[in-house]
Amino acid sequence: MMITSPPPPATSTPRPERPAPAREATPPTAARRDFPGELRCVGAARRFISQYLRGSRYEPLLDDVVLLVSELAGNAVVHTRSGNRDGTFTVLLLPTPSALRISVLDQGGRKVPHVRHGRGERGRGLGLVAAIADRWGTEGDGGGRTVWFEVSPPAARQPAARTSAFRA
Repeated sequence: MMITSPPPPATSTPRPERPAPAREATPPTAARRDFPGELRCVGAARRFISQYLRGSRYEPLLDDVVLLVSELAGNAVVHTRSGNRDGTFTVLLLPTPSALRISVLDQGGRKVPHVRHGRGERGRGLGLVAAIADRWGTEGDGGGRTVWFEVSPPAARQPAARTSAFRA
């Protein structure tokens, strides 16, 4: 009979702690979501944007971006065929190394989006977009239109360099 000694007690060597994962430099991928063309869905578009931007390098601009998406989504519902029965609008986010482009696609209408000047209570949405976004513009026609804006990462923003790429 062979006698063996018990194995030595297991010792626990503490493992070095792993550093916390770094915050995303940009939102990871493009995102797209379709919404029913109803005013109540403008809030859902705001929540979609908020969830997407949290934890990204664009989070400091969250309030501004949510405001601009709210304006563009509201315009799509009120001023285009997206607000008709069974109408829809789409919010598209496209991150690049230098900017985040957010587009609202609608089902078109008779009016071309433009910045209004004057003293009314309505019609200020695109003025806000022009004032806050680094760049913005429109594409498409009465059959379907995209209104988009871009914001640069907070560290790269230069308010004096903002431009409009408005296309009728």
